[in-house]
Amino acid sequence: MNEQNVPQPMHSDEISINFSEIWNAIVKYKLSILLVTLIFTALGALFSLTRDSEYEAQVKLLPEVDSKLGGSSSGGLGGLSSLAGLAGINLSGAMAGADAIQPAMYPEIVQSVPFLLELSQSQVYNLRQKKFIKLADYLKQDNSNAPIPIFKKDKSKAGNDLESISVPQGVLSSDLINVSKQETAALKELREAVTVEVDKKNNLIKITANTEDPVVSANLANLVLTQLRKYIIQYRTEKARKELSFLIDRQAEARKRYDQALFTLSNYKDQNRNVFLNVAKDQGKKLQYEVDLAFNVYSNLTNQTTEAKIKLQKETPVFKVLEPAQIPLKRSSPKRTLITAGSLLLGLFTALIGVFFKTANVRDLLA
Repeated sequence: MNEQNVPQPMHSDEISINFSEIWNAIVKYKLSILLVTLIFTALGALFSLTRDSEYEAQVKLLPEVDSKLGGSSSGGLGGLSSLAGLAGINLSGAMAGADAIQPAMYPEIVQSVPFLLELSQSQVYNLRQKKFIKLADYLKQDNSNAPIPIFKKDKSKAGNDLESISVPQGVLSSDLINVSKQETAALKELREAVTVEVDKKNNLIKITANTEDPVVSANLANLVLTQLRKYIIQYRTEKARKELSFLIDRQAEARKRYDQALFTLSNYKDQNRNVFLNVAKDQGKKLQYEVDLAFNVYSNLTNQTTEAKIKLQKETPVFKVLEPAQIPLKRSSPKRTLITAGSLLLGLFTALIGVFFKTANVRDLLA
């Protein structure tokens, strides 16, 4: 008899799957599987209804890139920057001036306490109250909009706690920030509502705002854009603005000295019109010299002031808004359909696992 036709014995470590037994077990416990699946689905749907609806608004902008980074002044680094950009590396920070704020720092600026404090004093339109209110007041009030508000936030407890630390004037530096616990909670909520993302390849900036009110979300995204642009412009032009202010003050002083010198010379000439003494002539020359000197100083300062104004205009960065904020028409979260479907799959998987352990011989599987 040929040995190849003899059936080989099954090894003890092999596992055989009997699909008919699995199907019979599913049919036997189909009501239990259906009940567990329905319970998980109902719990998932109930949980999705307890979450507040949030609306997302976005603003996309492109900041101005310093011309020194891409021109011939960058030399060999210009080509290197292009190659590094393909790899997701931004070398503009290394080639920019020390006083320039790179786009990678924008998220930290927006999340800082001074920035958020100033932002919280802005006015937003509350769709529920149909009026403009301060953003800080909007954050302190109850804005829950869940169909089943089980996990409703109680913001009144923060107001009953310690409001602030009373410190006598002059003890601490004026640069320190002293906020109450209620304000701290509002700033925390505002910090979570606003996010700033920067694309390192092309420096594209995306500002996102998430709140329970679609109009507030659009207003908040636009307010962050406006305040961030104001912050960057003030930082970039601070030195030029101080220089211009200094030159304007010196120009005004030089104009006063010139007018005074010219008035003194004219008054002297009127009083000594018919005098031919050398002393009078020398005094007139001296006064004329003072007038010329004052005029030269005034003229020089006027030219410097004009140059400072041009420099200030050049130093002012330009932000191109690629996509302005829009009022969202649909909520961004929660994804109630997705949560319900996930709960259904989880319930079905849990029920099948339960049926498997109930019908299978666990001891044989673990042996």
